[in-house]
Amino acid sequence: MSVLVYFVGLIVIATVAMVVAAPLLWPHAAAGPVQPTTDPERYRLEKEKELAYAAIKEADFDLEMGKLSSEDHATLRAKYEAKAMAALEALDGRADAPRDRRE
Repeated sequence: MSVLVYFVGLIVIATVAMVVAAPLLWPHAAAGPVQPTTDPERYRLEKEKELAYAAIKEADFDLEMGKLSSEDHATLRAKYEAKAMAALEALDGRADAPRDRRE
């Protein structure tokens, strides 16, 4: 009976280890919001926009946690909003930009 308990425990531990290690052993294709396209400039602009959004979220979080003063937060937010807007405007100005605006 004791050997059976150890064997079952070993199987449970091995199963958990495989589930945890599966993403490292068998990686899947990246499923992020931006996939590399054939146009490297478009990809760069999309990444720049995403990084600016992430920096804004980080600054908002740091303000809520008390790590940033209101003045520093306003400065960072303005900086990254400008970067995001520049990337969005560049993406909108491209000829290959998808037009799905509703009128």
